[in-house]
Amino acid sequence: MKFTKNRQFVGKMFDEISPTYDTLNHFMSGFQDIRWRKKAVKYLLSLNRLYKNILDLASGSGDFGKEFLKLKPRRIYSVDISLEMLKINRQKINNNINHQIKADSENLPFVNNCFDLCGIAFGIRNFENLDKCLKEIHRVLNDNGILFVIEMFKPHSDRLFDKSFKFYFEKLIPKLGNSVSKSKYAYDYLCDSVDNFLPVDNFISLAQDSGFTLIRKVNNFSGIVYSVCLVKE
Repeated sequence: MKFTKNRQFVGKMFDEISPTYDTLNHFMSGFQDIRWRKKAVKYLLSLNRLYKNILDLASGSGDFGKEFLKLKPRRIYSVDISLEMLKINRQKINNNINHQIKADSENLPFVNNCFDLCGIAFGIRNFENLDKCLKEIHRVLNDNGILFVIEMFKPHSDRLFDKSFKFYFEKLIPKLGNSVSKSKYAYDYLCDSVDNFLPVDNFISLAQDSGFTLIRKVNNFSGIVYSVCLVKE
């Protein structure tokens, strides 16, 4: 499969794997992805801010949005390019403050300066034009608004990978994921998307060029999964 981040391709892929997406994500991460989201929200609470309007971008099935309810927002907007993921999102967060919108990250259907927080969990590496997306996120955040990203970043060196984990990630995950999801390519794409993404420090530099300031960076796992918290300048 030729690697691509074309939004039509990515949207169709997530539509196809939506029925098994949560189960596989939790299993393949050893259920650590749940803990990373909880830790993110615990940190956001510690900042003693008001999060009246939250953008859950690349929201998928709503696991991050569900945690965002602890921030007591007035509204959450769950935005994704996969309609099937948004259907699951609606079932998972059966709350009238959560609004599902099918849109892409390059053209957000919101006015300037309308969100206090934008959260993205395991989605930003799929954005086709990252620089444009970061500028668009900057546009819709309030002054001093927060961008919180949890993501699998490209390791700075293969030496960061334990050999057994490298085998698990590059060989077993694609085979298991494709088999369970009945996809011919989705979990090959997963591995390729990490390999074709930026190292975390390069991502932070790009975000800084788009008008953000880093306030927190946490290595969650093996130099590959990080939580990055930035504030709009």
